[in-house]
Amino acid sequence: MAQRTERPIYTAGNGVRQKFQTAERINVVIVDDHEIVRAGLKQALEREPDIAIIGEARTGNEAVHLAETLRPHVMLLDVKLEDIEGPEVCRRVLSASAGTAVVMLTSYCQDNMILKSLNAGAKGYLIKDVELAEVKRTIRAVYRGHSVLDPKVAPRVIANATTGNNGKPGAALSERDVAIIRYVAGGLTNKEIASLVHLSSHTIKDRLEKIASTFDVRSRAEIVAEAFRAGLI
Repeated sequence: MAQRTERPIYTAGNGVRQKFQTAERINVVIVDDHEIVRAGLKQALEREPDIAIIGEARTGNEAVHLAETLRPHVMLLDVKLEDIEGPEVCRRVLSASAGTAVVMLTSYCQDNMILKSLNAGAKGYLIKDVELAEVKRTIRAVYRGHSVLDPKVAPRVIANATTGNNGKPGAALSERDVAIIRYVAGGLTNKEIASLVHLSSHTIKDRLEKIASTFDVRSRAEIVAEAFRAGLI
């Protein structure tokens, strides 16, 4: 359950009077072996009224411990740590706290590392030169259950994917289904995809559920990973 905090709002009337509304805060843990990176992210993100930095870690083992004890909503996780590789940390974090959405925030954009991270259960993959506004948007998106890939990542995955998928899982998917998967890989929401392919958001949701069933997966990130593995994108 998200932590709730009272924030003042002001309404015009006979004078200005103060009210309060209940807002949910997204509890975030930052994992990076560089202190300056952690400090910079913390300072920037804590300016947001709906984001709270509740913990920091510099190693994979520390990250898993914080996941067990704090159960954060979101974890920003570097791929390369001193002790354990990021994808394995992601796997252990989700084993300790299944409700945590893990976002890889890293300088590494090798295709195999992206795929390993998605297969480990990461809900997002961002390159560190991304705009801070995109980091904030991603935190909010994965908190709501969406998956996000950095715009630099999705084209690399698509460009290096193999072609020809006869006999592979997902071979029966339509061209439109594959297009939808590519839009998902680009971080688009159902509403945004719907406007591009001229379908309703409800239809996009249904199609994604069928695609997930075809691949025997549950999340949007897993759909992208399996589509890449099958050579569909």
